Amino acid sequence: MLTSVALNALKAFIKNTIAWASFKVGNTFYEAPLQSADILADGRVAITFLIDHTMSGNITITEVRLYDHNGDLWASKAENITRRAVQEGILYRFAFTITES
Repeated sequence: MLTSVALNALKAFIKNTIAWASFKVGNTFYEAPLQSADILADGRVAITFLIDHTMSGNITITEVRLYDHNGDLWASKAENITRRAVQEGILYRFAFTITES
């Protein structure tokens, strides 16, 4: 069984390894810099990024992704998020729970 020290090391590794995000609109992925990478008080690893507000009109985000410093895909999630033209942007957060069972 992993110790709390090992679990905390895994959380820190994930926090420090994720480098950037992307989101899909139509058939195109757009790169997004991270806003933050944190270990929350409840132990989850939270990676937050902003879905850009500079795209005009209504858009629907159908997928979000996280990448490491080598450009390798680490996580992806299908979505169906609509951003209306009047909104400025969408703050998106991946939250990972690391446990031993």
